[in-house]
Amino acid sequence: MKISYKSIKESEGAGMERRDALRLMGLGSAALLVGGSTSASAKTKLSSYASKKEAKIVIVGGGTAGMTAAARLRRSAPNAHITLIAPNETHLYQSGQVYVAAGLYSEFDNKRSTSDLLPDKVSWMKDKVTAFDPDKNQVQTEQHKNVPYDYLVVATGCEYDYSAVEGLNISDIGKQGISSVYLNDPDEGTSEGAILSRMWMKAIRRKAVKSEVRVLFADPQMPVKGEGASLSMLFLANDMLKGNGLKTKGQDLHEKVKFTLTKANKQLFPSTKIDLALKKTLKEADNVTVAYEHVLTRIERENKVAVYTSGDKEVEIPYDFLHITPAMKAPRIVRESELSVKEGPQKGWLEVEAETLRHPKYKNVFGLGDVVGLSSGKSGGAVREQAIVLQDNIAAIMEGEAPPATYEGYSVSPIKTCYGRVMLAEYTPKGLAPMFPLDPTKSRWIWWEMDLHLMRRAYFDLMMRGML
Repeated sequence: MKISYKSIKESEGAGMERRDALRLMGLGSAALLVGGSTSASAKTKLSSYASKKEAKIVIVGGGTAGMTAAARLRRSAPNAHITLIAPNETHLYQSGQVYVAAGLYSEFDNKRSTSDLLPDKVSWMKDKVTAFDPDKNQVQTEQHKNVPYDYLVVATGCEYDYSAVEGLNISDIGKQGISSVYLNDPDEGTSEGAILSRMWMKAIRRKAVKSEVRVLFADPQMPVKGEGASLSMLFLANDMLKGNGLKTKGQDLHEKVKFTLTKANKQLFPSTKIDLALKKTLKEADNVTVAYEHVLTRIERENKVAVYTSGDKEVEIPYDFLHITPAMKAPRIVRESELSVKEGPQKGWLEVEAETLRHPKYKNVFGLGDVVGLSSGKSGGAVREQAIVLQDNIAAIMEGEAPPATYEGYSVSPIKTCYGRVMLAEYTPKGLAPMFPLDPTKSRWIWWEMDLHLMRRAYFDLMMRGML
């Protein structure tokens, strides 16, 4: 279904009922939230490149990237023997964790059985890869030992490194005022951080009834996945203090809460124009301070003090409540392998060519998702674009052709600026890449409605089937 710019403007400006606008746009339009008809995707659409040749394709990882790659390769290489190696019996829709924290989803809304999502004729090896051996075209696993391949797709995701901050470890989340919406275990299919963050937001409001409150948001050095998650949590927590997002409209308590957001660099967001828009939005909030170029190094949990390095100084910031975005890194099996980037800002991440997603040395190895060492964003929208590129390129290479598809660095982050509005931050390293000719630096209710009500269905029913 084709949706026009005019119809969207009319739905926002002429009083159209929201449910009618959503009906107009339809489920298919939710596809746009993970990469729609954008200039970024113009060179990565489904193409004629397909192969009916036989080959052994091994995919490592059962998250968004691995499952999407499996579904798409099943279609583009129907005679290939595809094996997905992943231990997780439960698949998490990780983008929904912010909505659990906001009280709008339950934890179970974001979960599906891996077996239910697994594409037909894709073999699932319920196992963990322990090492890559690209010189012998095989991976090593805990149970099945050596697994050979003709083509390898690395989609392991990334690891959260809470212990990178001295005095903090993963067991501290949910205690002494500390929370992190990111906290989850994809292998076990749990997302405890979402539930703890909901309790954390309620605790801030309860304390604000009686006294003033200091809330600190600490963001690490880049790169991180889901760049807008921390900002979404800050905006939603502040809006809840105004009485929104509750079962009934509550008392406005936001003036009693002082938020401090710390960033390791000078930016709120990788895209310059989105960054400027977010800085303007935060500047309008009378209870939010942003401290740039502050690197969190230590937590004194008992005293509730966060210690930072800022330039050549050590800075202490006291808090009552602290939200941590953890430092992120590639899994050990990638970092310590011949497949990783050895030097530079992407050191340790999976090395791939930025346009083809192919390893520069091992030409039968590809990667996508959070594990790849690229300067573009790490998001579900990036995975969707990358999976199309990977699908076309592997099929073409199987036929002896040159890789035809190009990844242009598209990513998207739906930043919740308040209950009911989302800034749909779509961008590439070259600039903004909006799906419609609407200003992506403006928060809109239509993006909130699509992100909240349609995106999860599109993710499970379309993206995981290779149809989006």
